[in-house]
Amino acid sequence: MDALERRRFELHAKQRGYQRRIEQARDYIQRTADRFDSPCLHVSGGKDSLVLWRLAVECGVGWSVYHFDNGLLNVPGVTEYVRDRAREWDADLYVRTSEAANDERMVTDEGHGYNGYWGQYYALVGEHGWSCRVLGIRAAESNQRRDRFAGEGLPVEADDGDIATAPIHQLTTADVWAYIVDNELPYHDIYDKQGDLYDGIDARENRLVTLYDSEFDSLGAREISQFIYPHETNELKEIEKDNS
Repeated sequence: MDALERRRFELHAKQRGYQRRIEQARDYIQRTADRFDSPCLHVSGGKDSLVLWRLAVECGVGWSVYHFDNGLLNVPGVTEYVRDRAREWDADLYVRTSEAANDERMVTDEGHGYNGYWGQYYALVGEHGWSCRVLGIRAAESNQRRDRFAGEGLPVEADDGDIATAPIHQLTTADVWAYIVDNELPYHDIYDKQGDLYDGIDARENRLVTLYDSEFDSLGAREISQFIYPHETNELKEIEKDNS
């Protein structure tokens, strides 16, 4: 992040609208803690889950944290980054991966192995009794994510007894970066690398995603990986080629 970007976010953090949305997010975190016995915070290692996690720490909420290692598709260093934050914030962290995530199935199977993410998570739900998924989804990310938690009050989604909340749903991208800057939070360096290629660090396309992520292909996830992580991306292309 360059000095001009940092200064812009420092000024943004002084705006009343930003402060109001941050307070709303804190309120939603507290409501989640009051309403559900044992929520579990899902952390990818990206900027949004980082901010949600830190806000929960501020609120004194000691939720369990779930992180899935996507194996071949993982952004390099992201799992180590999540472990570092868990040590810093004394979190009860559960890191899981799947057998399929670490071989060609993560690239060739439908869904790119994401069944492993949910399979590992729900196995832990059965063991620990987690009652709610706490997600760092924001309305500004996409129309789908905006509509998923539409409505008034605490953003809650319930499907067949499976409950999720999104306490930072109303934060803008500028809000997220302003909070990171204002609180001097360390973030994964992929954002600076992508920011140099896109139109700044807060460009809509600048996201931490798996190296091949079908949800974000339209935003250039596959192409941007080639510039930043050419070795890993070429390895994935060779797997696809061998299986075509």
